[in-house]
Amino acid sequence: METLGVWLRQTREARGGSLKEAEDSTRIRVRFLEMLEAGDFAAFPGGEVQVRGFLRIYARYLGLSPDEVLARYESEVHDIESAAPAAATAEMQQAPPARPSAEPAPPRPRDIPVYAPRPRWLSLEALLIVGVVLTIVLAGIAIAGRFIASGTIAEPAATATAPAEAVLPTPTETPTPPVVTPTFPAAPQGGVTLTLEATEHVWVRVTTDGLTAFEGLLTTGQVETWSGQEVVIVDTGNGAGLLVTVNGQPQGVMGERGQVCTRAWGPGGEVGAP
Repeated sequence: METLGVWLRQTREARGGSLKEAEDSTRIRVRFLEMLEAGDFAAFPGGEVQVRGFLRIYARYLGLSPDEVLARYESEVHDIESAAPAAATAEMQQAPPARPSAEPAPPRPRDIPVYAPRPRWLSLEALLIVGVVLTIVLAGIAIAGRFIASGTIAEPAATATAPAEAVLPTPTETPTPPVVTPTFPAAPQGGVTLTLEATEHVWVRVTTDGLTAFEGLLTTGQVETWSGQEVVIVDTGNGAGLLVTVNGQPQGVMGERGQVCTRAWGPGGEVGAP
């Protein structure tokens, strides 16, 4: 059986259509159509979400069943993923066993410090120092007692300083922050700028040119903007919870309440919902 890419190309050629005509009808760029017909699915910047969405759109254009096309895509991807672990296992079985490492060197003996006895004259010197210090302390106590007995040391007069009166700061009015009106940035040259406004708490994943730019919850009233050069893809678990603006043009809500939605936009507009 021919591969999925060959099947798509043969179907298009049987219809007598060119890749340029397919691009004009599906809004999918020619290079992406060539990648689909070549089976080069791993090269898509938007990953599996973008591949599945483009396959659905291209299948409808060629008059094929989108479900059958996606089933063949899943089968080919599964075969490729299953072949990779089998090849790795075969290489491991053919590899020679690792040689045992050399025996570790015996640990070096720790150096045990040797303590030498302190000379006796140091103890005599310490006793002399203690005796001199005691003599000085006793002499100082005796001199201080004589001055106290003769009354030559006057008691200091206690003076109290009244504390300064505290100065309270004058309250000032808190300025009211100005109301900021959100503005939607213009699209970059040749790219796409997408703005999402959450009308309620909603889970969102945004993919720009194949990289996950955001994945998480947006709160009610939160507005966020992302830009890309090729394609911006939005996944959500509640289509009614998001208002979409692309390149300054309102697109309305993503879908119905509670609907799981995936939509993609390129520089020329929406490229189709998977």
